[in-house]
Amino acid sequence: MALSEFSLQYVPQKVVKGQVLADFLAQHPSPYSFGGNNIEVGMVATRDNYWTMYFNGSSTSVSAGMGIVIQSPNHSCWYFSLKLDFDCTNNQAEYEALIIGLDVLHDLRATCVLILGDSELVINQLNGTFRCMSCTLAPYHMVANYLAKSFDGITFKHISRVRNTDADELAQITSGA
Repeated sequence: MALSEFSLQYVPQKVVKGQVLADFLAQHPSPYSFGGNNIEVGMVATRDNYWTMYFNGSSTSVSAGMGIVIQSPNHSCWYFSLKLDFDCTNNQAEYEALIIGLDVLHDLRATCVLILGDSELVINQLNGTFRCMSCTLAPYHMVANYLAKSFDGITFKHISRVRNTDADELAQITSGA
């Protein structure tokens, strides 16, 4: 009921192939110009005008799910828990949560965001510390980078699982773990 005021539509991904990025870009045109925007990596300046997103994904042999917690600059919180209806790895579920969270932040017209996740792999790939070498994760990585460019300022930060409990619990519940 709490989400009924938003026009959220979840379309499950059927197959991950090289065409997925082109399809995503065609279905999600951006009103923003990406010419001069850069992804800001590092610490966020202390301001009261940035949004915070916690994300987590979980995959089991039976099911997969994700949890997202978004906090507005005035500290209002939204909780999202989505079940994935396709087989995926834990890292793919993490990227799915990140991408959907970035899309929600974009729809909320957030401009400066702090993204917090306990997946060291995903966060470090987005920061550029790790290279994305997996052909199954590469399309997710490209879409996440594309969405990140739509924000005026964005920071990806790795946090411990203890600091990500709400998103972790939401993901665990939907995946049946």
